[in-house]
Amino acid sequence: MVYFGGYCRLVYLVLLSLVTTLLDKEVRMRDYSLQVVLKDLSQFSMVYFVPLADFHEGARDADHEISNGYINWIAEHDAFTILNGDMMNCAWKDSTPELWEDLITPDDAYARLRARLMPIKNKIFMITRGGHCESIFRKVGVDFMARLAYDLGDIPYRPDGGMLGVKLTRSTQGRIFWIYATHGWGGARTIGAKIKKVEDLANVTNADITVLSHDHTQAIHRLNVLEPPRSSLSFTRPAYVTTQRKLLINTGGFVKYSGYIQRKGYMPQDLGTPRIRLELKYKGKRVVKDLHASI
Repeated sequence: MVYFGGYCRLVYLVLLSLVTTLLDKEVRMRDYSLQVVLKDLSQFSMVYFVPLADFHEGARDADHEISNGYINWIAEHDAFTILNGDMMNCAWKDSTPELWEDLITPDDAYARLRARLMPIKNKIFMITRGGHCESIFRKVGVDFMARLAYDLGDIPYRPDGGMLGVKLTRSTQGRIFWIYATHGWGGARTIGAKIKKVEDLANVTNADITVLSHDHTQAIHRLNVLEPPRSSLSFTRPAYVTTQRKLLINTGGFVKYSGYIQRKGYMPQDLGTPRIRLELKYKGKRVVKDLHASI
């Protein structure tokens, strides 16, 4: 009897170990790339969202005065941001950015970038990775943006892009603003081509705001789409569609006109980035989401 009890206990421990191993493997293999980043800002009914990208820290003509102005503005207001790629220049021997034109090494550029962002580390919702940092990652396996996300306080890191939900509240009624951002791809010379890319991205996601960087040209566009009723629906009374506003945002760059940008004949880029206002307003007795953007 004692032997049988010991045998059952052994079987139990083996099965428990097997289940634990399988669960641990499931957690390790789980894909977090599509996990939504959620931020509860219920203490606010209105905030500003100022997406930052394309600082190109380390580049010869990176404009620190303008980028520091945005950082300071975010720090001093009810404003929040994401870092949407190419925050460092990351030039190397065979890259498009000239290695010999960079002022400092990637390690020094990283240290400088981290120090500049420290005042707003608690206001950064998410970090993505752009082509410049990805080139270093693919070459030697070093991911500066993953390191930055950790060093600034374990900020959610979505290298390929991510969905962000920001909850605001007005008079106990909460609403979530959905934002999708990825750094961007390819080349585009005309304003229309650059806006077309963010419009294509907006067709991939059902977000209130779609953010695309990479092209160094500030632009704001909006789509108004018909939205069917989704709550308080009665089959005994008429129902009506409403118009939902979606914002399409192209962020600007923070590098002066020089180097390969000038040699390849690209248009001088805007320095800066759009500012978006997320606000809850009353429409009759209902609280609704309201979006505005400016450059």
